[in-house]
Amino acid sequence: MIVPMKKVTLLALKSEQDSALVALRSLGVMQIEQLRVGASDSAQQLKEEFDSGSRIVGELDKLFKENDGEVPAAGKRCSGAEAIESAGALLDKRDQLSGELNALSQRLKALEVWGEFDRPMLDELREKGIYVHLCAGSERQLREAEELPGVECRVIRQDSARIYFAAVSLEEQEPGTLPEIRLSAEDDPAELRSRIQERGREVGVINGRLKELFASLPAAKKRLRKLHAEWEFTTVHDSLDAHGEVVTLTGFVPEPELETLRAAARTNGWGLLVADPGPDDQVPTLLRESKFAKLISPLFQFLGISPGYHELDVSAAVLVFFTIFYGMIIGDAGYGLLFLAGTLFAMWKFRGRPAAQLPCRMMLVLSIAAIVWGVLTSNYFGTSPLPGLKIFTDPAVKEANVQAFCFILAIAQLSLGRIWQAFRDRNFRNIGKNIGWMLILWGNFFLTLKLIVWPGDFPVYMYWLYGIGLLLVIACDVNWKNMADVFQFPFNIIGSFVDVLSYIRLFAVGMAGYYIAFSFNGMASDIWKSSPWFLVFGILVAVIGHAMNLGLCILSVLVHGVRLNTLEFSNHVGLSWSGSNFKPFKNNTKSEEN
Repeated sequence: MIVPMKKVTLLALKSEQDSALVALRSLGVMQIEQLRVGASDSAQQLKEEFDSGSRIVGELDKLFKENDGEVPAAGKRCSGAEAIESAGALLDKRDQLSGELNALSQRLKALEVWGEFDRPMLDELREKGIYVHLCAGSERQLREAEELPGVECRVIRQDSARIYFAAVSLEEQEPGTLPEIRLSAEDDPAELRSRIQERGREVGVINGRLKELFASLPAAKKRLRKLHAEWEFTTVHDSLDAHGEVVTLTGFVPEPELETLRAAARTNGWGLLVADPGPDDQVPTLLRESKFAKLISPLFQFLGISPGYHELDVSAAVLVFFTIFYGMIIGDAGYGLLFLAGTLFAMWKFRGRPAAQLPCRMMLVLSIAAIVWGVLTSNYFGTSPLPGLKIFTDPAVKEANVQAFCFILAIAQLSLGRIWQAFRDRNFRNIGKNIGWMLILWGNFFLTLKLIVWPGDFPVYMYWLYGIGLLLVIACDVNWKNMADVFQFPFNIIGSFVDVLSYIRLFAVGMAGYYIAFSFNGMASDIWKSSPWFLVFGILVAVIGHAMNLGLCILSVLVHGVRLNTLEFSNHVGLSWSGSNFKPFKNNTKSEEN
C-alpha cells in the first residue's frame, strides 16, 4: 500500500535553527520540500567536493576490486580526507600520463608504415647532401617521382588507398614536387618507444602508490558519507524561510510517523502546521508492502520507476503476472535450473549482505517459474526427454492452447486493472467507464480467440459485450464537448484490441527461444556425428548457442515481460509511474571527523 502523507510546516526560533535541524535529522521522518531554486555557495562547494570525492573513491574501489581485494602489507593508513586528496592527485597524474601514452602510441602507430628507421641518421644524411624524402601518394604520383631527374624511389609499403615510398636525391627538391610526409623532430620510433616505456613505468609507480591507499579505503568511504551528510544538511538549511525571529521548514511526513514528530515538537518547542497535500504538491511515494509483494521491488528499483502518490500500488499483481511472463519467456526447465543454481550460489556468496538478499529471493521465485513452465511444456535445453502436460505437449493442440493461455492472462490482468481503477474512484461515471472498457476487453478476448486460436463463427455474446461496453463508455467516458476526446475515441477502441493481442508475444518469444535451442542442438549433433574427432567442437557449438539464446531470453524478459506490466496493464489501471520515492532527511551514518 501507499502510505498516506501529510504536508507539515515546522516552525522554530531562528536562534535554534541549527539544533532544530540536527534533532529533525535524528528523527528521519520528514522529506524536505526544496522551495529555493539554486544552492548557496557553501552547499555548492560541498556538492562539488562530494562529487569529486565520489569519483576518486569510485576509481580507488575499482582498482581495489581488480586487485582481488588484497591490501598490500606496506599499505598506507591515513585519514579519509588525506586518502581522497592523495588518491585524487595520483589519479590526475595517471590520467595525464595515460593521455601522453595514448598520444605517443598513436604517433608510433602512424610511423609503422615506414618500417624501422633511424630518425637522427636521416638528419645526418641531409647535412651531407643526401636527401631522403618519405612520401605517400597514388601510383601516378609514384611514377611522376620516378621520372624526376636524380631521384631514386623505393616502395616501402602499399595498401588499398596509398603507396608509401622513399625518394632519395642528391639535391633538395622544391616544395610540392614530391608528395612528401613531413616528419617533426619528435617522429623518431626509437625515441617514441623509449618515452612510452618511461611513461608506462611512471604509471606503474602511481598504481603501486594507489594500492598503498587500499588500507585507507574504508576511511575514505566514511569521509564521503560525511560529506554527503554535510551537503544534505546545508541544502536543508538553505530551505529555511526566515520570518523575523522565526524560521519555517516545509516537507512531507508519513501519517504513521506524525505522532513521533509531534512528540519531538513538544520536546524542542517547535510549532507544527499539518495539512493534507494539495493537488499541485509533488508528494513522494512510500510503499509499505507485504513480504510477498516486496519481492518485486528490486525490479522497480532496477527500472527506476515508482507509482505516483495518488496512484495505486500494484506490486502484488505485477509480481504474480511478471513471474508467469518470466517463466513463459525463458520457457526452458534447463535454463531455469541454471538460474536457480546461480541464485543459490549468489545467496551463499552474499549471505552477509542484506541488500543482496531481496534480489536473490526474487530470482529464486523467477527461476522456479521457468522450471515449472519448462516441465509443463517438456522443454529441457531444447529437448523433450520427459513427458509434460498433454495440453501443452500434444503437437495437434499445444500451439493453440499456449496462445489461448496468453489471451487468458491478457483478459485476467487487464480486467483486474479496470476493476481496481473502478474501486479506487467510487463514483458512478468512473465505475460505468471501467465496467464498459472491461466488457470491451472481454469482447476483444473472444474476438482474438476466434480469429487466431480457434477460427470459427463469432459467438452472439461477443456482440452483446461490445454493445453494452460501448454504450457505457460513450455515456461515462467520452467528453462530447471536447472534439479531441471524441476524435480519439475510435483509436482507443482499436488500442484496447491491440492491448489484448499484445500478449501473444509471450507465445512467440517463448517459441523462438525453443527453436533457437533446438537448432543449435541439431547443429552440434550433426558436427559430432560426422566424426568422433569433432566431439569437442560440437559441444562448443552447443554451449555457445545456448549461451547466446540465454542472453536473448533475458533481453526478451526485460523488453516484453516488463512492457506488458508497465504499459498495457498500467494503461488500464491508470498508472503512469510518475512517482518519486520518499527520501527523508535523516542520519545515514554517524558523524565523524577524519
